[in-house]
Amino acid sequence: MFGLGPLEICVIGAIAVMLYGKNLPEVGRSFGKTIGEMKKTFNSLSRDLDVSSQVQSPSKRLRDIEQPQATGVRFDPPTLSTHLESASVEESHVA
Repeated sequence: MFGLGPLEICVIGAIAVMLYGKNLPEVGRSFGKTIGEMKKTFNSLSRDLDVSSQVQSPSKRLRDIEQPQATGVRFDPPTLSTHLESASVEESHVA
């Protein structure tokens, strides 16, 4: 936890007991609530930033509508050499 070893955690605990004594449970509760509220605020802010980054500006959407991209399949008509090759294949099967 935060790069602290067991000895450091014990020292921090002993100092906390000396400073707060009987009020230590209340201090721990308020510290836990503060950390929880900070996490909720951070998650909310993170979600808001994700949503705003995914929304496009109206001018960009308008440009996309005005200039649609061609997404259809390209049609290439058969060439003369292809027609001649298929005719020669049919003649060899007949003979």
